[in-house]
Amino acid sequence: MGFVRRVVTGHDASGREQILSDGAPPKTIEAPNGAGVSELLVFESAPRDARSGGDSAGPGFPLHPAPGGATVRVIRLPAPAAGASGEERWLAVAGEDPERRGWHTTDTLDFELILDGEIALGLDDGDHLLGRGDVVVQRATGHRWRVVGDRPCTYLAVMLRPDPKAPEPRVPLAPRAGAAGAPGPRRLVTETGPDGRSRAASFGPPPNVLQLGAPMEVTLSELWQTGGPLSRPEQGGDPAPGWSLEPQGRGIAFRMVELPAGHDPGDAGWHTTATIDVDVIVSGQVELALPGVAPVVLGPGGAVIQRATVHRWRPVGPEPLRMAALMFGLPG
Repeated sequence: MGFVRRVVTGHDASGREQILSDGAPPKTIEAPNGAGVSELLVFESAPRDARSGGDSAGPGFPLHPAPGGATVRVIRLPAPAAGASGEERWLAVAGEDPERRGWHTTDTLDFELILDGEIALGLDDGDHLLGRGDVVVQRATGHRWRVVGDRPCTYLAVMLRPDPKAPEPRVPLAPRAGAAGAPGPRRLVTETGPDGRSRAASFGPPPNVLQLGAPMEVTLSELWQTGGPLSRPEQGGDPAPGWSLEPQGRGIAFRMVELPAGHDPGDAGWHTTATIDVDVIVSGQVELALPGVAPVVLGPGGAVIQRATVHRWRPVGPEPLRMAALMFGLPG
């Protein structure tokens, strides 16, 4: 089946919800050294309706999406070779700075979510260690990567290419830092300083974390929102406190949802949004149900492409559920 399981939902000719596919994405490769790439979803331009995007037809895994488009992939990097020197431990990439192995910049807004293992993000201000559940918001900054330890690192990699012709965001947003020790996952937001050097603007919990129930059963963390179609890689930030299920300004929202073991929303859990979603399980197991369709259960690393379908989530098993949700708003 490959190292990623992907479930894709949609509708049949009569409009009823259905599971369109369940298994490894067709563009999945695994190398003998443990490296692997699995492409979950590609948009060649900003999505227009719930059927937009899918599996890319071209060869390979181009680094840059098309303007207005996006790539969503799961990447597994092997541990550095035994005895590798300091510079040799950095991941080499095409177009890297010849003076600094692996150093590169893309004109994209990127989200990375560490699913397993440890990795260091190198910026001009130093190396930042990331582990399971940590998130990076990369805003067109110079950077490089190296796996830490003696086992592979697997992470979700989202690259959003701005469309310079896109209108200004309907909801202007800016990044804010959360309070130290607050709930929510660790989030590293990058920026380019006035001197042109890359740095961490913040590294800690996001400021907008909503806890519901008693005793605080459900945790909803806003990781980033664009506020509308993406026109530049620095766009977006943190919405005001509170919660709205749809992405603000019909833009792109990146979130983390945490549900305790045994949480059962019942009929109140059925919902739909005018979005195409990529949901990735970080830890625990979850049951995905669609009306009239046999439920499926996914574990860590499993992914769901949700195409504006009515659905319900329910944690199963003894562990709490942590799930990332990337939501692409559709035009009204």
